[in-house]
Amino acid sequence: HIKETEGGEAVEEYDYLPYFYSRAFDLSWQFYGDNVGETVLFGDNNPESPKPKFGTYWIKDGKVVGAFLEGGTPEENKALAKIARIQPPVESTDLLIKDGIGFACKF
Repeated sequence: HIKETEGGEAVEEYDYLPYFYSRAFDLSWQFYGDNVGETVLFGDNNPESPKPKFGTYWIKDGKVVGAFLEGGTPEENKALAKIARIQPPVESTDLLIKDGIGFACKF
C-alpha cells in the first residue's frame, strides 16, 4: 500500500498490482504480480491446439506471488489478479499443476 502527499494534501492509500498484457492475432495473455521464485507451469501449451490455454504461477516463500495466463476468460483473468494480490499459500506444487487455473478460481 502506498500513501503520498500532493500539494500538502494527503492522498488516500492505494494498492498497486503490477500488470502486463499482450494481444496479437488469436493470442491474448495477462500477467499479474511478480515473476520471482519457483515457476509452476499448467495447462495445454501444445502449439497444435486450436485454442491453447496455459499459464504459470510464481511461488516464493510458499505463496503465489505472480500469475500468467494465455487464453483466459475475463473471469479467469480476474481470478488471476486476485490471487496475485492476496498471495495465497501453496500446499503442493503437484496440486497446483493439477488444479491449474482452477486454483485461482477458488478465491
